[in-house]
Amino acid sequence: MPEGISFLPPIQVGYEIYYENLEIQGIQERQTIVWQFIQGSKHLLDWEQEPSNPQDPHAIKIFGVSEQIFSTKRDMLGYVPGDVAKQIVTSGLWPFLQLRLDSISVANQGFVAIKFQILGPIRKKNGDEQPPGGPGIKGERRHTQATRPTLLFGREAERPKAPRSKVKHIAFFIIRIILITLGTALAFVGGTMGTAAWQAKGNLFVLMLVPLALIMIGGLLIWTGIKPSKPKERTST
Repeated sequence: MPEGISFLPPIQVGYEIYYENLEIQGIQERQTIVWQFIQGSKHLLDWEQEPSNPQDPHAIKIFGVSEQIFSTKRDMLGYVPGDVAKQIVTSGLWPFLQLRLDSISVANQGFVAIKFQILGPIRKKNGDEQPPGGPGIKGERRHTQATRPTLLFGREAERPKAPRSKVKHIAFFIIRIILITLGTALAFVGGTMGTAAWQAKGNLFVLMLVPLALIMIGGLLIWTGIKPSKPKERTST
């Protein structure tokens, strides 16, 4: 009998099990990487589509993420079973699903098996309603308010930001160049006037006011031109 350990972290609020008792395919070809993953801590699973796969355009790669001694490693462990991967890709479920690590077991011969589940948003009906393209599975579920879907449990999926138009990008770039140039010029003029005032006779305090003001304004303009722009905070609805 294989010996191993069960993980099954809590299901994210608003999700239920779509597929369970799945094994990572092709794991026997990556034994070294698999053992490194096992020997780490804080084990997670992540995945990516592989449309360029010559044998299966619906292929989905599974990565093992674990804390090692000096760093966090993310290495490929294998693939989602082909029939399940095809259902996920062709049905459009991919953006709304996440992986849940089930168990890691090692047989006496050293063969490693990693089982996982696939979770998705809770469906409207409480019966055996099937997800598009896939079988309905009775399992754990939480009937609470739905949340934004994730691809890696415990980590919120990032929504793509709207790209800034090329015209705006060029305009901002030109404005920054102008600010930096103007600030440099004012700082240079202020420095020149300050040097002349230092060498001149008279009230040094009064003579240095204008050069110092020009240098400060020039520095402020330079900083305005080079500082990174802050992203706008999103308001929750």
